[in-house]
Formats: sequence, C-alpha cells, structure tokens
Amino acid sequence: MTLWCVKLAVALGVLTLVGCMTPPPGSLPPASLAQPNLTKDLPAAPQLPVQALASADKGADVPLLDQTPPPRVADVPLNQRGRASWYGKKFNGQRTASGERFSASGFTAAHRTLPFHSYVRVRRVASGEEVIVRITDRGPFHPGRVLDLSHAAAERIGLVALGGAEVEIEPLTEYDRRLGSPP
Repeated sequence: MTLWCVKLAVALGVLTLVGCMTPPPGSLPPASLAQPNLTKDLPAAPQLPVQALASADKGADVPLLDQTPPPRVADVPLNQRGRASWYGKKFNGQRTASGERFSASGFTAAHRTLPFHSYVRVRRVASGEEVIVRITDRGPFHPGRVLDLSHAAAERIGLVALGGAEVEIEPLTEYDRRLGSPP
C-alpha cells in the first residue's frame, strides 16, 4: 500500500470517530433541559427550632435539651468569665472526649462547647496570671464551673493550691494563634 492510501485511511478513521461523537441535528435537548437551574428547584431550607438555654445561678449557660451542645464556630471570639478548676494525675493517660490521651503535664483544658483543638487564653482574675491552653476534652460537669484545666496549666496561674478560682476565658482566633505561639 502506498503512503497516500495510509493517509487516506487514517483521515477516514478520524472523520468516522468525530462523526460518532457529534449527535445528529435535532437530537440535543432544549436549552432549558441541558443546564437545569439548580437553585430554582431546591426546596426552602427548613426552619430549625432554637434550642432553649437557661442561665444557671452561677452564670453558666446550660442547655435544657442536651447535655453537650454543639461546638461553636471557630474564629468567633466569645469571652467568658467563671470559676475554673483543674484535674490531674488521676486521669493521666485516659482518653479525652477528643480521642487523645490526657497528660497532666500538658497545657490543655476541658470546656463544654468550644471546638476541640482550639486555643484559649485563661486569665486568673485575682492575680492577672495567664496561660494559653488547647481544648481537648468536654466538661466541667459541676454546676458553676466553666473550665477544667490540666495540672500544669493550673499550676502556671497559681490555681493548684486553691483548687479553683475565678477566670476569664478568651478564645484565640487562627490569626491570634499565628501572632503568638501557644504551647
């Protein structure tokens, strides 16, 4: 076979393949069906009931319907003030609610609603001493308490000997974390 016959056979093969890929005229759906308007056909978002919250006498918000409210959205600062306590060696090595093992020597804390692995600045009101901790657990489950600190974090702000004290909690945003270097 000559070279021009080979070229002709290849060209006919390509044209045949292209012809198979193009639908015949009139077989395409109308434009309104080809690209549906996805937002037009979506049902309206359901209206979710607002979860009732009750303020406890000690100032902590406690949900009525659920023991563990959903974590709040990250990077939305929400300062909180209340009583903090600490937990330590007795719980060393046990799994926290986040799944990691608790270390009394780590700078961690338990909070009812802050997202796991978020950072907060804890300031003891009486002395002004501060520590930055990472939320790794849920709690405290004692009325009137807003935070449980690890032994090391409580020691850093002079809370161990007292057992508990009034603190201010300031969640740190991702921007805050990058400016400082939390433990």
